[in-house]
Amino acid sequence: MENKSINILNILIPIILLIGLMINSIIDYPEIFDKAKWTVITVFVVVIGYIVFWIFLKPDRSSNNGGFIIGFLFIINISIEEFINWQTKNGSLVSTLIMMFMIFISFSIISAIKTFKTENIFTGLKSSLISALLGTIIALCFGFLINYVFSERMILTLKGYPGYNDFSNPKVFIFYNAFDNASNHLIFAPAVSIIMGLFGGLATLFILRLIKKTDTYKNTKQ
Repeated sequence: MENKSINILNILIPIILLIGLMINSIIDYPEIFDKAKWTVITVFVVVIGYIVFWIFLKPDRSSNNGGFIIGFLFIINISIEEFINWQTKNGSLVSTLIMMFMIFISFSIISAIKTFKTENIFTGLKSSLISALLGTIIALCFGFLINYVFSERMILTLKGYPGYNDFSNPKVFIFYNAFDNASNHLIFAPAVSIIMGLFGGLATLFILRLIKKTDTYKNTKQ
């Protein structure tokens, strides 16, 4: 019972924080809802759906740890994008691609480790998906939080983005951008985790099969 409570809290605490930050941004800047009503609604609905998925999937400790790793990688990626003054756009692009590659590979590794332990690819996919759910929520919490703490920096970073001039208040735009990014990450991150988890799981099953064949061959030789 205690483990179940801890598992639910792992996703519930960051989700409560995220929902609080999102609601506060809408209260402070109602124009966000006027400009992107369906995006905002979609984000709230999907976030609540994450809780339902989390309870249904019943994550174990290793899957939770995988989620914290993914969240940490997302935070590093966001920090590099927003707080490093790159001399060229290529530098920013390369760093983003490297970090996204690391996140994608992490999904495969998480799935591979679980598949290797259980010899069941479905548990590997489940572990990869769980890590995506928790990691994405952590990333979104960080994204909304830095909009409050480093709003001037975010305005400077996003000044040249498409749609920036459509808003009279730059702070409205940075939160509008946060909701837009959230809607993409909430949907695509789990999808990517399943695809990459499938690659990792299949590779592991192939390795396990080779190991079994090698052991069988050695036994027949003895």
